[in-house]
Amino acid sequence: MSQTDAQATVLEVDSVTVTRPPRQRPVLKDVSFRVSAGERIVVLGGNGSGKTTLVRLLNGTLLPDAGRVIVRGQATTDPTALHEIRRCVGMLFQDPDNQFVTTTAEREIAFGLENLQRSSTEMRAIVEAALEEFDLVRYRHTPPHEMSGGEKARLALACVWVMGAQVLILDETESLLDRQACERLRARTESLPPETIVLQVTTEAENAHDADRVLVLHEGRLVADGPPDAVWSHLPGEVIECIGLPLVWRLSRQLQDEARHSGVQLTSSWDTLLEPFRKPPTPKRQA
Repeated sequence: MSQTDAQATVLEVDSVTVTRPPRQRPVLKDVSFRVSAGERIVVLGGNGSGKTTLVRLLNGTLLPDAGRVIVRGQATTDPTALHEIRRCVGMLFQDPDNQFVTTTAEREIAFGLENLQRSSTEMRAIVEAALEEFDLVRYRHTPPHEMSGGEKARLALACVWVMGAQVLILDETESLLDRQACERLRARTESLPPETIVLQVTTEAENAHDADRVLVLHEGRLVADGPPDAVWSHLPGEVIECIGLPLVWRLSRQLQDEARHSGVQLTSSWDTLLEPFRKPPTPKRQA
């Protein structure tokens, strides 16, 4: 790897295997990939495919039995590097209640800053900015367990944001949220600094259509890695049975197969699918 590549690569997973006795089959088997700054990635697979095990390797919550995980040049197996690695890699769990430790939203946001030994003046300013940024001002004195699912998710995201994490992992966070809460959470993640890496864990391909890149796991192996439109065409049938395919991609493929419109592309984008059907604007008549 060249010096330029090393600088661009934030996460490196190299030939990682994880076993969990008494299971005979490894949870993960010989998984390798690299992630660069700013990528929006979906980690996709059916239940038991190894998704959560994989993302918990990225912040050193779990350690590989073979291979290595490198975060900004530091191995997760190095205990002296774990503090910095966990600052870099923030995780939002499926149930945010599992990561809350204090009694109010305000104190929850401040908790990580206290561990960084920020001054009280600086801490107050950062907490206030986070409450504003994530639309939580009205909940500053509310206990987290009394908040709605969407409010909890935004609070958890605020806690990661104030720590300056470059990598954000959403471990099926959206599965317990309604559509409006999902849209608000997605809008907040899209407003993060452009160098932020977002890894969204999901069981459904429908949630991956707008990702930059898709990592597909099946029975502990990485079976596909690439842009969504390139991945869907080459998935084995048994994988598709587990995760499905995005509706817009299925429609574009059906239109191509039936030759209804020669300009249709195989695509995961509604805009791209509908483009050949749009009529050009009618020119204005000159007076």
